[in-house]
Amino acid sequence: MTYATARLIAIFFLMLSTKLLTESIGISNYFRLINDVHRYYRTSCVIFVRSDNYDLNTTTLVYTWSREFSRHRVMTVTITFSDLRSEYNEYWKNVTQPLFVVLLDTEDTMGEFAETTRSIKPISFPIWLVMFLQRPGNPLEERCRHPTENVFNVDFSTQMLVLCYARPILVEWYAIRDNRTRTFDLALWSPDRGLLLRTRKSLYARRSDMFGEVVRVTSVINSPLISHENGTVGGFFGLLLIELSKVMNFTVEILDPVEGFGTWSKEKKVWTGAIGQLVANEADIGISAFTMMSHRQDVIDYTIPLIRSRYRLYFKEPNTALVEWSLYLKAFSSGTWITLLMTIITASILLTIMKTKGYLSMNLMVENYIKVWGIYCQQGLPVILAIYSASLISFLALCTPKLPFSTLEGYVKDGSYKLIVLRNSAEYDVPTHVKDPVFLQMYELLEEKYLPLSTTEGFEKLCERNKLAFYTTEIFKEAINIYIRCRIVYIETGRIDNLAIILTKGNPYTGFMNY
Repeated sequence: MTYATARLIAIFFLMLSTKLLTESIGISNYFRLINDVHRYYRTSCVIFVRSDNYDLNTTTLVYTWSREFSRHRVMTVTITFSDLRSEYNEYWKNVTQPLFVVLLDTEDTMGEFAETTRSIKPISFPIWLVMFLQRPGNPLEERCRHPTENVFNVDFSTQMLVLCYARPILVEWYAIRDNRTRTFDLALWSPDRGLLLRTRKSLYARRSDMFGEVVRVTSVINSPLISHENGTVGGFFGLLLIELSKVMNFTVEILDPVEGFGTWSKEKKVWTGAIGQLVANEADIGISAFTMMSHRQDVIDYTIPLIRSRYRLYFKEPNTALVEWSLYLKAFSSGTWITLLMTIITASILLTIMKTKGYLSMNLMVENYIKVWGIYCQQGLPVILAIYSASLISFLALCTPKLPFSTLEGYVKDGSYKLIVLRNSAEYDVPTHVKDPVFLQMYELLEEKYLPLSTTEGFEKLCERNKLAFYTTEIFKEAINIYIRCRIVYIETGRIDNLAIILTKGNPYTGFMNY
């Protein structure tokens, strides 16, 4: 009985799957299909894209769908391919994940759309549903069932579903940089049961292979957390890159490391350093300790933050061998010293008045003052002398090194300590994007001519000079701690640094790398 039941269930599912594969999608069901895709991706609106040379049948179809979506309270817009080229950036800036429904029916409309996709970036911004509409003979069937070249200029992160005429399968199209369209059968669609997913895996779980794609990697000479040896990389970022290449299956091409992370050169009007290589498309990713900054995001992409660290202002520890003479007076407070002095003077005056019976003699007052001072030092106040001796010894023996300030505001107010930061780094760019008046005043103390190229060089300069401050992060300092030749002290600045890997702007692998 159990065997027969299992057999019936298996036959039922076989018949169901066969029905879905052989069932065609009629043109009357297109609206329900588009609506199911809209609901699955939770898109904000539906934008129909058609040829500039549209015919009456396509116009009627689009207006029918728009009316139905209006009844469902879904916003729709109808545009042409030329409109898409001119307005795409506006959609990118102002619309959150729209659904672009592209209607293709002839070789000409397919060529128009292919030409349009060459000029719009990033193509992975919306969700795409490309529909090959049924026409006599279905002239594009071979092209949509077996795509070869990357005709629609998709990339690795593009979410484009393709419906090939009446075939009830929604196929994902994406590509790597080998100019070849790769496909994945994402779902079946039936008028009775709607969208039936073939997998529950997320986007990058489905696309977990870069098929050995070559990735050009740049880095920074002497950057913390990465090492270079015999054409390979090590350290935290180096090992992370190696693990990513194994999981994502890409080939690493290590470029020669450059000096400096990169800043905007006002004279040459270009980005320098490693960032400059990415902007010039000479590299794909950078794997040194790059600080995440908003103004850099206009030209590069970041991964998610990998390390967080506090910014500090470091100083060479003050020399404790030079004892200040003022320490001898610090044994007592100023109030105590004034009280003792007034007691001695008052006692001298009173003794003089008592001896002369009202007549004040300067010679006698001096004599009495000396006697009172002798009594104070030798006989009268042994307890005070003991307290003074103990306090003085404590001050001389336990004198700790101390900066003349303990806050950033105090450092700026003191003004005697010059400032250095890493050349061509995020810290060097601080005055261009920070409005904090304390930080702006701090950078007025910057020594432009003597900026170090590496953290190690920065701390070497710090150890060579007494009145110098080095603005960098805690993680940078800890990475080279064993190479620092002097004792270091610091004050907190209240700022946090986020470090990440950088990629070219609009890089299709950013999402996959974050995943």
